[in-house]
Amino acid sequence: MGRIGPFELILILCIALIIFGPSKLPALAKSMGQAVKEFRKGTQDLTKDLETAVDPAAAPAAPAASAAPAAPAAAPKAEEVKPSETKA
Repeated sequence: MGRIGPFELILILCIALIIFGPSKLPALAKSMGQAVKEFRKGTQDLTKDLETAVDPAAAPAAPAASAAPAAPAAAPKAEEVKPSETKA
């Protein structure tokens, strides 16, 4: 019982043709195709995320943090500092 046979498929397509009409069927089929594509992409992304969560060794390695602390930013040079303008 779980499979759709050729007779059932033809019946479903005929009912869709009667309900939506021949002018809207191509647009309906296109939107259904895009929805299936997005669903497959989402399931592949979810599967990949779950696999990396379960097996962290398969995930790309994060860059190692350096042992030395970063040097503080240098103060701006005198030429780079602009004097504040006063309005009179």
